[in-house]
Amino acid sequence: MPATDRDELANQIDRITREPDALETAAKAPVRFGKDVEKLSKEPFFRPHKHHWKAKVHIDKEFREIAIAEVLSITGGLLAGTILAINIDQILLIPGLLILLPGFLEMRGNISGSLAARLSTALDVRKITSREENSYFVRQNIIATFAEALIVSLSLAAIAYAVTYFIFGTATLSIFLIAVLAAILSNVIEDILTTKATFWLYRKGLDPNNVMGPYVTTTGDIVSVFCLLFAVFVVSWI
Repeated sequence: MPATDRDELANQIDRITREPDALETAAKAPVRFGKDVEKLSKEPFFRPHKHHWKAKVHIDKEFREIAIAEVLSITGGLLAGTILAINIDQILLIPGLLILLPGFLEMRGNISGSLAARLSTALDVRKITSREENSYFVRQNIIATFAEALIVSLSLAAIAYAVTYFIFGTATLSIFLIAVLAAILSNVIEDILTTKATFWLYRKGLDPNNVMGPYVTTTGDIVSVFCLLFAVFVVSWI
């Protein structure tokens, strides 16, 4: 059936459904209405779309992966908040540390999330294999995360120091040491967790893009809180 006739017939059917007098006009049209409607119903675009069972299985699999990851993320976030609430007195001892905290937690999730995304993409496009955890590409990305963590932590510490100094009239340079120490320590732990988890998920046939986002958010919050508390303890002891 020619494309022009098919388009004209589709327009006539649309008019019939909207205008009562359109049926008489359609009957006088040069298009063979009855036979062409039968042909049109067999066209691929006219038939209702049905999902293949494999597509449904794939959708169910994707949904389960994302749902489980989100539940774990929420649970981990509550755990990190509980740890922070228990030790809030130590955080308040350092001027500006409470200002530093939200940005520090966000930094950890963003850096680890970017690392997981780059590794996942490299695995998908076969730039690296699932056994090349120590490849040049992986090492370069890990080095980049350390550079990012160092730069961002110093920037956050400078902002926190300036706010506490100019608004509250009190500040301590120890906040720079706390930020850098916590950033480096948390980066070591998170890079290991992120790299190992991404490659493990890929080898198990799961999509790291569905799981690693909530995963790095959860582990990043927990690890960051512990590392900040440890850095406060070390600086206070020194």
